[in-house]
Amino acid sequence: MEPESLAGLKHRAYRAYERGRARHAAWAAAPTVAVVVVAALMSDRPLTTALIGAALYVVAALLSWRGRHLERGVLPGVAAGLVPFAMAHTARLYGHLCTPEGCVSICVPACLAGGFAAGVLLSRALRRADRLGASWASACGVAALTGALGCACVGFGGVLALAAGLLTGTAPLALRPARGGA
Repeated sequence: MEPESLAGLKHRAYRAYERGRARHAAWAAAPTVAVVVVAALMSDRPLTTALIGAALYVVAALLSWRGRHLERGVLPGVAAGLVPFAMAHTARLYGHLCTPEGCVSICVPACLAGGFAAGVLLSRALRRADRLGASWASACGVAALTGALGCACVGFGGVLALAAGLLTGTAPLALRPARGGA
């Protein structure tokens, strides 16, 4: 075989390999589409939902395409993000909490509590990860985007509460001792 044809064969094989990985990543991110469709049906802010939903799909697909430790955080992130998503929509349906002193919206506290619960779930799911930083970052990013589909209905405050709860809930991961020796 001539060197030029061997180089061309290697190039074609590499391109086919990358196309296969991209197809796999597109399918691996497909569950996020179902979440986005449900969010779109429940939302009164279609543009915000579409933007966050597109970002969620793209991030999940890119992390899945990148693979290894980053890919391991995608499904736990989607699953954990469903908690604040559901809590925000439930709080939105419930409306306000009224006391003799007045009425207050429960959406932001629901986003905070949902973010915290999602963080605790991620801490449990990732406690055995060998490259914690990459898995944690991908899982938290996907969980934040998934939860933001619900928490964005109350505005930026809901998304900030979600992020604060998520970071607080995953704090035990940062405090755990490093595994292995150096």
